[in-house]
This record gives sequence, C-alpha cells and structure tokens, in this order.
Amino acid sequence: MAAVAAHKGIEPQALSVRIDRQTVEKTPWQTAFVIELDLGQGLSRREQAILFNSARNCEVHKLLAGQMTFDYRLL
Repeated sequence: MAAVAAHKGIEPQALSVRIDRQTVEKTPWQTAFVIELDLGQGLSRREQAILFNSARNCEVHKLLAGQMTFDYRLL
C-alpha cells in the first residue's frame, strides 16, 4: 500500500494492517483470514478505494488466495 500511495501521491495519516487467522479443524480443514486496514482520516473515497484495492491485489494476497499444492519427495 505504501508504494501505491507514494506512486499516486496519496498521503495517508496511517497505514497499518491487522490479520487474524481462523482455522476450522474438520475435513477438509478451512482457514479464513480477516484483514483490517487502517488508513487514518482525511482520505477521499477514491483514495481509500485505491489503497484498499492495492491491499486486495498484493502479492501476499495472491499467494494466500490461490490454490496450494504440496509435492513431498523423499530423497
């Protein structure tokens, strides 16, 4: 978000992210992530949307949202 804010000339009063993980142990296991973004005050709706979308499309989100596979190999 910081890189996008700098590139777009947006000056947020705050930039923090809190992530809570909730796992339900059943078959199959389910994991949910609750992400809270603090952008501070004073941003327009457009600026908030730009930063919100940058968080939703970041590389970490892509890793966690994509399908994961595991390939174990014993050497």
